[in-house]
Amino acid sequence: MFTWSSLSAKIAQRVSLWSNDAFFALGWRQMRSVLSGPGQRILVYHGLDQRGETALNGRFLSAARFEEQVRFLSENAQIVALSDYFSGNFDQNQFAVAITFDDGHRNNRQYAVPILDKYAAPATFFLTSAAGRGAEWLWMDFLDVATRLAPATIEIGGRQFTKKTWRHTQYFADGNGRKLVDWARYSPWSFVQAMETALLDAGAWSGAEHWATYWQLLAPAEIREMAANPRVTIGAHGHTHQDLAYLSPEAAGLELQHCKDFLEKTTGQPVSALAYPFGTYTRQLVETAAQMGFSQQLALDFLFPEDHTDHRLRERMCMNPFISDGNQWLAVKKGQY
Repeated sequence: MFTWSSLSAKIAQRVSLWSNDAFFALGWRQMRSVLSGPGQRILVYHGLDQRGETALNGRFLSAARFEEQVRFLSENAQIVALSDYFSGNFDQNQFAVAITFDDGHRNNRQYAVPILDKYAAPATFFLTSAAGRGAEWLWMDFLDVATRLAPATIEIGGRQFTKKTWRHTQYFADGNGRKLVDWARYSPWSFVQAMETALLDAGAWSGAEHWATYWQLLAPAEIREMAANPRVTIGAHGHTHQDLAYLSPEAAGLELQHCKDFLEKTTGQPVSALAYPFGTYTRQLVETAAQMGFSQQLALDFLFPEDHTDHRLRERMCMNPFISDGNQWLAVKKGQY
């Protein structure tokens, strides 16, 4: 909902970003000193490509920019394994980061792993068990690509959705203006299936191979290959990438168990790290996950007061492709944008 206060806040944020960029450009602020001193942060990446495409979503960086960020971190901070981050096994006087990737795109293997190897940087890759259930894509990636290729309007479950464009094209529900991606996120899985069927029937997947970088998932053999890399840790990210906080406790538990079973069978290694899809969870689910053996659980922002003292749970920060690296490191230092 538009309010003058929200507009003022956005303007103030934009002015702050421009000012920071100007200070870096003029040499009044040194980027290499931003992460000096103690601190710690878990960083979230998703996909990498050749050019940093943001027309489909706001989750991709170019491989070149990712390499520059890893190089910067290797020179100005310490990049630590997620297990060391949880245990505090790093120099507490130096800024520490743990690198994580979500969703299990094939481009992670193609672009991210060689860069991590080059800088001897560890990272944890959180994968779903989509490959184990025969899925070719995650539903959010399918929707990103299908929206670009689909007609201007689409009907799903008797409701009309129309395309609109801001940073990238999305479908919005006629009448209430709610995003289709939110309908899919907060609805039963049957709605997601109906959505995919409607878009496929509308020919929205014709030409999708052109966008394969943005939806193709790792195959089991590729997951095994990555797991064998000493710098790579494989973690769980759910079975279907549903919002687990909106499922029944039983259904949410099955999402985690199916994923854990598939990844452990595929890699031959125990999987003890879990990143909640969308960063949401319930306190009951934290307990359930711990009983399954997930000793390292990752949210985005803590949702409950007791989370701050729960040694099994940590917050993360998503990397932002729409701001400069100088502003990115300032945000990493503060822990917020």
